[in-house]
Amino acid sequence: MVDLSTMKGIRVDPDARSVRAQGGVIWRELDHETQAFGLATTGGTVSNTGIAGLTLGGGLGWLMGEHGLTIDNLISADVVTADGQFRKASAVDHPDLFWALRGGGGNFGVVTSVEYQLHEVSQVLGGLVLYPLDQARDMLRFYRDFCTTLPDEAEAYAALLTAPQGIPVGAMLLGYNGPISEGETVLAPARQFGKPIADLVMPMPYSSRQMILDDPNATHGLQRYWRSALTEILSDDFIDLLVDGASKFSSPLSAIVFFYMHGAAVRVSPTDTAFAARRTQWDFDLIGQWANAAESASHIAWVKSLWDRLEHHLPGRAYVNHLASDDRQEKVRASFGQNYDRLRHVKRVYDPTNLFRLNANIAP
Repeated sequence: MVDLSTMKGIRVDPDARSVRAQGGVIWRELDHETQAFGLATTGGTVSNTGIAGLTLGGGLGWLMGEHGLTIDNLISADVVTADGQFRKASAVDHPDLFWALRGGGGNFGVVTSVEYQLHEVSQVLGGLVLYPLDQARDMLRFYRDFCTTLPDEAEAYAALLTAPQGIPVGAMLLGYNGPISEGETVLAPARQFGKPIADLVMPMPYSSRQMILDDPNATHGLQRYWRSALTEILSDDFIDLLVDGASKFSSPLSAIVFFYMHGAAVRVSPTDTAFAARRTQWDFDLIGQWANAAESASHIAWVKSLWDRLEHHLPGRAYVNHLASDDRQEKVRASFGQNYDRLRHVKRVYDPTNLFRLNANIAP
């Protein structure tokens, strides 16, 4: 491990609408500085994620429909490569390395700072609509169809999780990045569907929406084991299996989550960056989480058992940031898609001995 956590420098240029930040910064810290000027860039869905790691895998987030993935807003990166050399990567400096960093994961060096393009983002609409588990099947079927209606400014995710009262529930996680009145209209069908337990959608600062999923499910220090896939199809049979699995959560911190990719994030050519998954689809995550390490075996068994029932409904590829350490190499390769061979070539140039290999590895 290379620990960059003390590297916290952030410099915002409000005139150029850009920011440069060091590799130890997390998203809530970056948002704090950029929001002082009413600016932001696509930055994940929880606030305690490291900016560099999220970026290198692509960077799904609450702004991706309107402003693309995090990598689509990356202007440059400072990198220390395997030979110990400091390099700037951008469209004009080491463009092959810059291409590979935008979706190739941690395979090419230690990224010590990044520079992003920023956008005007201030007050947004956001929040969860919660349903009892006996409505979750219908909710997920509605959600599947509702996603196809979304404009670029809207985001709609979904989850099965455990409410603070200790009962499994279904949730739609909604956001709108334009005028609040427009967002109220666009998100109204989701908020009016069924008989929700609670509608928590409201206007809020962008930085607040970045934190709504933090606690307790995304706090640091939890034990985690998960499986993930990218899928363009959510069949009724698949949804039935998910709801049954949620009724048997082994931990109240575990969750089943969908992040919908659409809009600007999927209009980029698959070969323009190393991130090849440029199509309208869902990032599906089956996440086991728990606090006590002594309980690990039972919670890992829950994930594996449910995944065994789900896997034949899913393609064998995933969002690179959500690959598990024990995923098969075939799945890693499939997740880089048509860019894998070009990534291997760049790897041979910048890391021929595969020094950076404890990752979703691309062998030189």
